[in-house]
Amino acid sequence: MNSARIRFLIVLGIVFAAFNLRPGVTGLSPLLDTMGEEIDLSAVFLAVIGMLPPLLYGISGFITPRLYARFSGLGLTLAAMVMVMIGLGVRAVIDSPSLFLALSVLALLGMGIGNVILPPLVKSYFPDRVALMSTVHVGLLQFGTFIPPLVAVPLASGVGWRGSLLVWAAFAALGAAVWIVIRIVRPAPAAEVAVAVVGGSELSRLLRSPRAWALMTMTGLTSFNNFILFTWLPGLLTRSGFDAAFGGAMLALVTAIPLVLGFVLPTLAQKMTSAYPIVVGFCLSLAVGYLGLWLLPTAAPVLWTVLLGIGISTFPLALTLITLRARNAEAAASLSGFVQGGGYLLAATGPLIFAFLLQSFDSMWPAFVVVLASVAVKFFVSHAACRPGVI
Repeated sequence: MNSARIRFLIVLGIVFAAFNLRPGVTGLSPLLDTMGEEIDLSAVFLAVIGMLPPLLYGISGFITPRLYARFSGLGLTLAAMVMVMIGLGVRAVIDSPSLFLALSVLALLGMGIGNVILPPLVKSYFPDRVALMSTVHVGLLQFGTFIPPLVAVPLASGVGWRGSLLVWAAFAALGAAVWIVIRIVRPAPAAEVAVAVVGGSELSRLLRSPRAWALMTMTGLTSFNNFILFTWLPGLLTRSGFDAAFGGAMLALVTAIPLVLGFVLPTLAQKMTSAYPIVVGFCLSLAVGYLGLWLLPTAAPVLWTVLLGIGISTFPLALTLITLRARNAEAAASLSGFVQGGGYLLAATGPLIFAFLLQSFDSMWPAFVVVLASVAVKFFVSHAACRPGVI
């Protein structure tokens, strides 16, 4: 196979892998009410299913570099796609909530491994096209985030909720098939790139850095709210009288806004002395969106959703700040692992706490007080995170 075909095959593999890193999360939440009519989904199930994605993404951030050091990037990516395929496929046809959760763990671990492994693969096989291929990678990841909730309920109307979930298992199977071919061909990378293991003296240095903790907290609280909305936005809207299709469409909208803003935020962050004014605007937008969803949900649901989408757009900004605040490439890799690994573990508490408060009280105010408090904390810690200079 000539080099042009090999590069095309790798591009195809990256496209399929990136797309498959989110549908198992955002394609599920619009269907939870429909699933609950057939399977007994307890409050514990709803809390855990929302907590699992950030928890397992965080764990993957710490274990994947060690796996990468022992196995090839190609083999690890193939394994990740197979895990996603099996986890999503089998969970769609079973009736046991506990088995559904166990298979979700398998699929989400595969997605978490993919989160970590794709950037070094891009740099290994396309060292002369890193910016372009990174855009492809991030764009397909975001595309795979907002399309599933948009089509989940319409698909379920035609083929049932199980069929709707199986669609994403089929896409994962296509991704696995492409990576099987890549694994057989075994293309040599243009440059070897290692994934930095978060540990040792660099981790000790970051643990002593208030600014590193501030950036991790800012990123973690952004994901804290992301995953609450990914899990609960459709359900909150249906509780207010809207149908499931509208809830799915609003979830698609809230995930699409960070994608659009992600194209301009890195440039703005580079040009500004401090990105803190942007974060302040996002915090205010998130707070107003939550207040509207809580107090006046039927008055302007699209407006509240747009404000929430703007509010959670700090994540692409945080990724840019990791690069801008690091001393060099190695430090950037370590800082990224610390910020994303710790941030995702912090984020895992969000859906769990929100679900517990929502299910434990007749009123929704305790749950909304918690998310508004998280916005306030993010507002204060972000000043240090955005301050110019290296960490």
